[in-house]
Amino acid sequence: MIKIVAVTTAGLLPHEIKEFDITMIPQRVSFGLETLRDGIDISDEVFLQRLASSKQFPTTSQPPAGDFLEAFKKIRGAGHEVLAVLVSNKLSGTVSSANTAKSELNNDAAITIFDTLNVAAGEGLMVLQAARMAQAGQSVKEILSKLEHMRDHMQLLFVLDTLEYLAKGGRIGNAQKLIGSMLQMKPILEIKHGAVEPFERIRTKVKARARLHEVVDQAVRGKSKVQLAVMYTEITVEATQVANELKEKYHLRECNAYHMSPAVGAHAGPGALGIAYYFEA
Repeated sequence: MIKIVAVTTAGLLPHEIKEFDITMIPQRVSFGLETLRDGIDISDEVFLQRLASSKQFPTTSQPPAGDFLEAFKKIRGAGHEVLAVLVSNKLSGTVSSANTAKSELNNDAAITIFDTLNVAAGEGLMVLQAARMAQAGQSVKEILSKLEHMRDHMQLLFVLDTLEYLAKGGRIGNAQKLIGSMLQMKPILEIKHGAVEPFERIRTKVKARARLHEVVDQAVRGKSKVQLAVMYTEITVEATQVANELKEKYHLRECNAYHMSPAVGAHAGPGALGIAYYFEA
Protein backbone atom coordinates (compact mmCIF):
# COMPACT_ATOMS: atom_id res chain seq x y z
CA MET A 1 0.00 0.00 0.00
CA ILE A 2 1.09 3.58 -0.67
CA LYS A 3 1.20 6.00 2.25
CA ILE A 4 1.14 9.75 1.65
CA VAL A 5 3.50 12.12 3.47
CA ALA A 6 2.82 15.86 3.40
CA VAL A 7 3.83 19.00 5.27
CA THR A 8 1.73 21.47 7.21
CA THR A 9 1.94 24.15 4.52
CA ALA A 10 -0.77 22.16 2.71
CA GLY A 11 -3.19 23.32 5.41
CA LEU A 12 -5.31 20.18 5.37
CA LEU A 13 -8.31 19.81 7.65
CA PRO A 14 -8.00 17.35 10.58
CA HIS A 15 -10.72 15.05 9.22
CA GLU A 16 -8.93 14.81 5.86
CA ILE A 17 -5.65 13.85 7.50
CA LYS A 18 -7.44 11.19 9.52
CA GLU A 19 -9.59 9.85 6.66
CA PHE A 20 -6.64 9.28 4.36
CA ASP A 21 -4.10 8.43 7.08
CA ILE A 22 -1.73 11.14 5.82
CA THR A 23 1.55 11.57 7.71
CA MET A 24 1.97 15.30 8.36
CA ILE A 25 5.42 16.77 8.93
CA PRO A 26 5.44 20.16 10.69
CA GLN A 27 7.21 23.19 9.28
CA ARG A 28 9.05 25.41 11.75
CA VAL A 29 8.20 28.97 12.80
CA SER A 30 10.62 31.00 14.91
CA PHE A 31 10.19 34.14 17.01
CA GLY A 32 13.76 35.08 17.81
CA LEU A 33 15.37 32.06 19.47
CA GLU A 34 12.04 30.32 20.07
CA THR A 35 11.35 27.71 17.40
CA LEU A 36 7.88 26.18 17.20
CA ARG A 37 6.47 23.29 15.23
CA ASP A 38 3.71 24.46 12.90
CA GLY A 39 0.35 23.12 14.10
CA ILE A 40 1.83 21.31 17.11
CA ASP A 41 3.48 23.91 19.33
CA ILE A 42 1.43 26.80 17.97
CA SER A 43 -2.04 27.02 16.42
CA ASP A 44 -3.11 29.18 13.49
CA GLU A 45 -5.05 31.52 15.77
CA VAL A 46 -2.31 31.95 18.38
CA PHE A 47 0.25 32.49 15.67
CA LEU A 48 -1.71 35.35 14.11
CA GLN A 49 -2.09 36.95 17.54
CA ARG A 50 1.67 36.81 18.03
CA LEU A 51 2.27 38.03 14.49
CA ALA A 52 0.23 41.14 15.24
CA SER A 53 1.75 41.82 18.67
CA SER A 54 5.37 40.69 18.38
CA LYS A 55 8.13 43.20 17.72
CA GLN A 56 10.12 40.41 16.08
CA PHE A 57 9.12 39.32 12.60
CA PRO A 58 8.85 35.52 12.61
CA THR A 59 11.00 33.40 10.36
CA THR A 60 10.05 30.04 8.89
CA SER A 61 12.11 27.01 7.98
CA GLN A 62 11.66 23.58 6.49
CA PRO A 63 11.37 20.47 8.64
CA PRO A 64 14.76 18.90 9.44
CA ALA A 65 15.67 15.81 7.46
CA GLY A 66 15.33 13.82 10.68
CA ASP A 67 11.56 14.36 10.69
CA PHE A 68 11.27 12.83 7.24
CA LEU A 69 13.71 10.07 8.11
CA GLU A 70 11.61 9.03 11.10
CA ALA A 71 8.40 9.05 9.04
CA PHE A 72 9.97 7.16 6.12
CA LYS A 73 11.41 4.48 8.41
CA LYS A 74 8.07 3.95 10.13
CA ILE A 75 6.14 3.60 6.88
CA ARG A 76 8.71 1.40 5.17
CA GLY A 77 9.04 -0.71 8.33
CA ALA A 78 5.32 -1.44 8.06
CA GLY A 79 5.87 -2.65 4.50
CA HIS A 80 4.30 0.32 2.68
CA GLU A 81 5.57 2.52 -0.14
CA VAL A 82 6.04 6.25 0.50
CA LEU A 83 4.85 9.13 -1.67
CA ALA A 84 5.78 12.53 -0.26
CA VAL A 85 3.81 15.36 -1.88
CA LEU A 86 5.53 18.59 -0.89
CA VAL A 87 5.55 22.39 -1.06
CA SER A 88 7.43 24.14 -3.89
CA ASN A 89 11.21 23.99 -3.68
CA LYS A 90 11.24 27.68 -4.70
CA LEU A 91 9.39 28.64 -1.53
CA SER A 92 10.92 26.19 0.95
CA GLY A 93 13.82 23.80 1.46
CA THR A 94 11.35 21.02 2.32
CA VAL A 95 12.01 18.94 -0.80
CA SER A 96 15.73 19.08 -0.05
CA SER A 97 15.15 17.83 3.51
CA ALA A 98 13.05 14.94 2.20
CA ASN A 99 15.69 14.01 -0.36
CA THR A 100 18.37 14.05 2.34
CA ALA A 101 16.26 11.65 4.41
CA LYS A 102 15.79 9.38 1.39
CA SER A 103 19.56 9.32 0.79
CA GLU A 104 20.01 8.20 4.40
CA LEU A 105 17.93 5.16 3.47
CA ASN A 106 20.16 4.28 0.49
CA ASN A 107 17.80 6.08 -1.89
CA ASP A 108 15.13 3.46 -1.32
CA ALA A 109 13.21 3.09 -4.60
CA ALA A 110 9.98 2.64 -2.64
CA ILE A 111 10.21 6.27 -1.47
CA THR A 112 9.04 8.85 -4.03
CA ILE A 113 9.26 12.61 -3.50
CA PHE A 114 7.03 14.90 -5.57
CA ASP A 115 7.48 18.67 -5.75
CA THR A 116 4.06 20.29 -6.28
CA LEU A 117 5.61 23.64 -7.26
CA ASN A 118 2.74 25.08 -5.26
CA VAL A 119 1.75 25.97 -1.71
CA ALA A 120 -1.24 26.01 0.65
CA ALA A 121 -4.53 25.29 -1.17
CA GLY A 122 -2.81 24.45 -4.47
CA GLU A 123 -0.46 22.07 -2.70
CA GLY A 124 -3.30 20.67 -0.61
CA LEU A 125 -5.46 19.75 -3.60
CA MET A 126 -2.57 17.67 -4.96
CA VAL A 127 -1.98 15.97 -1.61
CA LEU A 128 -5.64 14.99 -1.39
CA GLN A 129 -5.69 13.74 -4.98
CA ALA A 130 -2.70 11.52 -4.25
CA ALA A 131 -4.33 10.26 -1.06
CA ARG A 132 -7.60 9.37 -2.80
CA MET A 133 -5.80 7.52 -5.56
CA ALA A 134 -3.58 5.66 -3.09
CA GLN A 135 -6.62 4.64 -1.06
CA ALA A 136 -8.24 3.38 -4.27
CA GLY A 137 -5.26 1.11 -4.87
CA GLN A 138 -3.66 2.94 -7.78
CA SER A 139 0.09 2.72 -8.34
CA VAL A 140 2.74 5.36 -7.73
CA LYS A 141 3.16 5.66 -11.50
CA GLU A 142 -0.55 6.33 -11.99
CA ILE A 143 -0.64 8.83 -9.14
CA LEU A 144 2.44 10.69 -10.41
CA SER A 145 0.94 10.96 -13.89
CA LYS A 146 -2.12 12.68 -12.42
CA LEU A 147 -0.08 14.89 -10.11
CA GLU A 148 2.15 16.05 -12.96
CA HIS A 149 -0.94 17.11 -14.92
CA MET A 150 -2.30 18.93 -11.88
CA ARG A 151 1.04 20.65 -11.30
CA ASP A 152 1.08 21.90 -14.87
CA HIS A 153 -2.52 23.14 -14.78
CA MET A 154 -3.09 24.19 -11.17
CA GLN A 155 -3.70 27.89 -10.65
CA LEU A 156 -3.48 29.63 -7.29
CA LEU A 157 -4.47 33.29 -7.08
CA PHE A 158 -4.56 35.36 -3.92
CA VAL A 159 -5.06 38.87 -2.58
CA LEU A 160 -3.16 40.14 0.47
CA ASP A 161 -4.02 43.07 2.70
CA THR A 162 -0.38 44.11 2.45
CA LEU A 163 2.79 42.88 0.75
CA GLU A 164 4.76 43.74 3.90
CA TYR A 165 4.88 40.21 5.30
CA LEU A 166 5.70 38.62 1.96
CA ALA A 167 8.57 41.06 1.48
CA LYS A 168 9.94 40.64 5.02
CA GLY A 169 9.84 36.87 4.68
CA GLY A 170 11.81 36.95 1.45
CA ARG A 171 9.22 34.93 -0.50
CA ILE A 172 7.99 37.72 -2.74
CA GLY A 173 9.76 36.60 -5.95
CA ASN A 174 9.08 38.76 -8.99
CA ALA A 175 6.26 40.51 -7.14
CA GLN A 176 9.07 42.53 -5.51
CA LYS A 177 8.76 45.04 -8.34
CA LEU A 178 5.27 45.96 -7.10
CA ILE A 179 6.54 47.24 -3.76
CA GLY A 180 7.74 50.63 -4.90
CA SER A 181 4.79 51.37 -7.17
CA MET A 182 1.82 49.79 -5.45
CA LEU A 183 0.88 52.76 -3.20
CA GLN A 184 -2.44 51.60 -1.75
CA MET A 185 -2.99 48.94 -4.38
CA LYS A 186 -4.18 45.40 -3.62
CA PRO A 187 -2.58 43.34 -6.39
CA ILE A 188 -3.69 39.84 -7.27
CA LEU A 189 -0.71 37.50 -6.98
CA GLU A 190 -0.24 33.97 -8.29
CA ILE A 191 2.00 30.98 -7.86
CA LYS A 192 3.70 30.47 -11.21
CA HIS A 193 6.44 27.90 -11.84
CA GLY A 194 6.60 27.45 -8.07
CA ALA A 195 7.21 31.08 -7.11
CA VAL A 196 5.16 34.18 -6.25
CA GLU A 197 4.46 36.36 -9.29
CA PRO A 198 2.28 39.43 -9.90
CA PHE A 199 -0.92 38.57 -11.76
CA GLU A 200 -2.86 41.83 -11.98
CA ARG A 201 -2.76 45.26 -10.36
CA ILE A 202 -6.00 46.35 -8.70
CA ARG A 203 -6.65 49.58 -6.82
CA THR A 204 -8.80 48.40 -3.90
CA LYS A 205 -9.36 45.22 -1.90
CA VAL A 206 -13.04 45.06 -2.84
CA LYS A 207 -12.24 45.28 -6.53
CA ALA A 208 -9.35 42.84 -6.19
CA ARG A 209 -11.53 40.20 -4.59
CA ALA A 210 -14.29 40.77 -7.16
CA ARG A 211 -11.73 40.38 -9.93
CA LEU A 212 -10.42 37.21 -8.28
CA HIS A 213 -13.88 35.66 -8.58
CA GLU A 214 -14.20 36.87 -12.15
CA VAL A 215 -10.90 35.26 -13.20
CA VAL A 216 -11.83 31.97 -11.57
CA ASP A 217 -15.26 31.99 -13.22
CA GLN A 218 -13.78 32.66 -16.65
CA ALA A 219 -11.36 29.78 -16.16
CA VAL A 220 -13.62 27.02 -14.81
CA ARG A 221 -17.08 27.72 -16.20
CA GLY A 222 -18.12 24.84 -18.45
CA LYS A 223 -15.05 22.76 -17.60
CA SER A 224 -15.10 19.15 -16.42
CA LYS A 225 -13.81 17.63 -13.18
CA VAL A 226 -13.22 21.00 -11.57
CA GLN A 227 -11.47 21.14 -8.19
CA LEU A 228 -11.58 24.32 -6.13
CA ALA A 229 -10.30 25.31 -2.70
CA VAL A 230 -10.24 28.56 -0.76
CA MET A 231 -7.37 29.63 1.50
CA TYR A 232 -7.33 32.47 4.00
CA THR A 233 -5.98 33.99 7.19
CA GLU A 234 -8.31 35.32 9.93
CA ILE A 235 -11.41 35.95 7.79
CA THR A 236 -13.06 32.60 8.55
CA VAL A 237 -16.67 33.68 8.00
CA GLU A 238 -15.95 35.37 4.68
CA ALA A 239 -13.75 32.54 3.39
CA THR A 240 -16.31 29.89 4.36
CA GLN A 241 -19.01 31.85 2.56
CA VAL A 242 -16.84 32.09 -0.55
CA ALA A 243 -16.17 28.34 -0.47
CA ASN A 244 -19.88 27.56 -0.10
CA GLU A 245 -20.80 29.89 -2.94
CA LEU A 246 -18.21 28.30 -5.24
CA LYS A 247 -19.39 24.81 -4.33
CA GLU A 248 -22.99 25.66 -5.17
CA LYS A 249 -22.20 27.68 -8.28
CA TYR A 250 -20.11 24.96 -9.94
CA HIS A 251 -22.00 21.96 -8.48
CA LEU A 252 -18.93 20.58 -6.72
CA ARG A 253 -18.82 17.60 -4.39
CA GLU A 254 -16.69 19.72 -2.08
CA CYS A 255 -14.95 23.07 -1.89
CA ASN A 256 -13.28 23.67 1.45
CA ALA A 257 -11.89 26.77 3.08
CA TYR A 258 -8.40 26.19 4.49
CA HIS A 259 -6.82 28.46 7.05
CA MET A 260 -3.21 29.05 6.06
CA SER A 261 -0.82 27.37 8.47
CA PRO A 262 1.59 29.53 10.52
CA ALA A 263 4.43 28.77 8.08
CA VAL A 264 2.36 30.24 5.24
CA GLY A 265 0.51 32.87 7.24
CA ALA A 266 3.84 34.39 8.29
CA HIS A 267 4.33 35.45 4.67
CA ALA A 268 0.70 36.18 3.76
CA GLY A 269 -0.16 38.23 6.83
CA PRO A 270 -3.68 38.78 8.20
CA GLY A 271 -6.71 39.21 5.96
CA ALA A 272 -5.43 37.14 3.04
CA LEU A 273 -7.81 35.37 0.65
CA GLY A 274 -6.95 33.03 -2.20
CA ILE A 275 -8.53 30.48 -4.53
CA ALA A 276 -6.86 27.42 -6.06
CA TYR A 277 -8.47 25.80 -9.07
CA TYR A 278 -7.82 22.90 -11.40
CA PHE A 279 -9.80 21.19 -14.15
CA GLU A 280 -9.13 18.40 -16.60
CA ALA A 281 -10.75 19.81 -19.74
